[in-house]
Amino acid sequence: MPALIDTGAQRTVVSPEAVRRVALSKINEATLRRAGGLTTVGVYVASMSFPRASFKAIEVMEVSCCDLPLPLIQRLLGRDILSRWVFTYNGPLGNWQIREEDGSGWVEPPEGSYLWGE
Repeated sequence: MPALIDTGAQRTVVSPEAVRRVALSKINEATLRRAGGLTTVGVYVASMSFPRASFKAIEVMEVSCCDLPLPLIQRLLGRDILSRWVFTYNGPLGNWQIREEDGSGWVEPPEGSYLWGE
């Protein structure tokens, strides 16, 4: 699914269409701060893979679900995923690069969230 890198997003967000397409399981709700205010969103358990980049798959992580600003984009990759990589943007040249450091297939859930329920 198409994705945008969002360095301002703490967590990765997926569209309702992405949730339906891959049948993610809802595990919680959370308040999401976004442009325009606060929104209550569903929280889902997911795994992410990046086959074109040959990065390690993230086996277990939480993602939030809400409508995204561009209809063709299904994911916003937040700092929960970006923290696993070295992301370099060269403004004068207008190019970017992502390099993977050693990492596990697990993204630590934010403090106070319950990935597996109570």
